[in-house]
Amino acid sequence: MEERAGVKGTTHEGVFFTESTIGSTTVIKHVHVEISRQNATLAEVKTRLASEVRACGGDGLMAFKYGQKKHSGLELLAFKWDTESWHGEGDAIRL
Repeated sequence: MEERAGVKGTTHEGVFFTESTIGSTTVIKHVHVEISRQNATLAEVKTRLASEVRACGGDGLMAFKYGQKKHSGLELLAFKWDTESWHGEGDAIRL
């Protein structure tokens, strides 16, 4: 755990992740990823989010949320490979 801009978080692939919000920065873009495998890891979610953040010129992700969710019956018919998926989202920022 490290601290930047007055909030605690972690760095993954050069991007600072925090569940907190930072009042002194501007949101570049809201980013969201989903991995349709229940055996995916949080590191995979962070890797994909870090790529999205860097692609829009950011170096941080605030209001970071993540978790697993169960697919509904209709989603399972739409080529989902597993019954659950990992997801992550947050606001890309420039620190």
